[in-house]
Amino acid sequence: MKYLLFVGILIYMFLTTTVAVKIGIKEVGTYSSFILAILFFIKLIGDVNNLLIAKFNEEFRIILLALVIIVIKISLGQFIQIQSVLFFFLIPMILSIILGTENKSNKRVIQYLILVFFIVECFLAIYERVFFTNIFSEGAESFEYFGEDWNFRSTALLGHPLNNALCISTIMGFIVISSIKIHYKMLLLILGFISLLCFNARGATLIWICLAVIYIISLVTAKKTKNGIRFLLLVFLLASAYFISLAVVNYGLGGRLVNEKISGESSQARVDVFKAFTYIDENEFWLGNSEKYLPIMHKLGAGGIENSYIVFIINYGIVLFIFLCIAYYFWFKRFLKLYTLFNKFIILSSFLLVGSTNNGLIDSEPWGFLILGFYCFPIIEKKQKNNRFFNRNKIISVERESLLVSEVSSDPLINNTL
Repeated sequence: MKYLLFVGILIYMFLTTTVAVKIGIKEVGTYSSFILAILFFIKLIGDVNNLLIAKFNEEFRIILLALVIIVIKISLGQFIQIQSVLFFFLIPMILSIILGTENKSNKRVIQYLILVFFIVECFLAIYERVFFTNIFSEGAESFEYFGEDWNFRSTALLGHPLNNALCISTIMGFIVISSIKIHYKMLLLILGFISLLCFNARGATLIWICLAVIYIISLVTAKKTKNGIRFLLLVFLLASAYFISLAVVNYGLGGRLVNEKISGESSQARVDVFKAFTYIDENEFWLGNSEKYLPIMHKLGAGGIENSYIVFIINYGIVLFIFLCIAYYFWFKRFLKLYTLFNKFIILSSFLLVGSTNNGLIDSEPWGFLILGFYCFPIIEKKQKNNRFFNRNKIISVERESLLVSEVSSDPLINNTL
């Protein structure tokens, strides 16, 4: 069963909409999440004591809310949105429930699979930028590439550059707080940052410049950091800043950062987006109507409504939006309660803050990678024997360690079959 899970995770990550179109698959959502759905129903049928609902009540509340949304949309005749509700709310919650019942050994394997996706995604973005070609998004969307090298945007595996950038940013956040050895961690973060420049995602790039500086400073000022390591970290930071700025200025990498005209237009577009509410009536404001997205986008004269929260309100209405915020608050709270303040800051910045700079939070892929990260990266042990990729002596809090041990040893939902 665990191998079926690994295959399901790989398909979920790699079989994206753009990849599916390229290989001739039309129902991408069905194919990419089919194995995960089967595994969920197997667990649900075998849960004779209703332990799943007790353990994952936040997920089931969101699933219930999604079903309520479907009923409301059907009653309003907005059938076109039912599919997006299924794949945006249900599939990520199903993924969360499945991963929550897996043992640490399986989660560690999935962690490696996530890193494989991360490396492939980053190198593909770099390849596209070097050769100025979008492998999986040719023709349909140019993403404002008008022949200027600085304006090119890689699309990699996930289609829209901002969607790619948010998913990469999310994984980078979990890499920062992980137990991966520092030299591997730095290489992965540099690779991720270069890919953000290839996606030409200004918001994500600026946020990660700040996060990188904060992270390096935290390492340099830590008491347990040796003087030699401090020196190397400072050299690494200065060298990285020099070479990246050189690439931006001389080769146009991430050129949208330094182009004042484009930047001004984009900033104004993020202000004008609040005019969207003037193009919907009162009923649509309260209950939502996703069919208004394209007309509003055209009236705003923009390539998209660059605000995730406004898009949520347009799609679901202010009432359901408030309920969704409450449901997801408690869901987030459960994961974050055992994190340190610094780790919370990194995760929330790399996901919510980056996602808030555009409309990336309305897509399901970033939420899927957030869930994968929550379950598969925070597994930190005091000793990692025979593993050169992870630190062997990682200190964790007594509270966190005891809860993790309790989760594996006493929870009847955990699959302990290696």
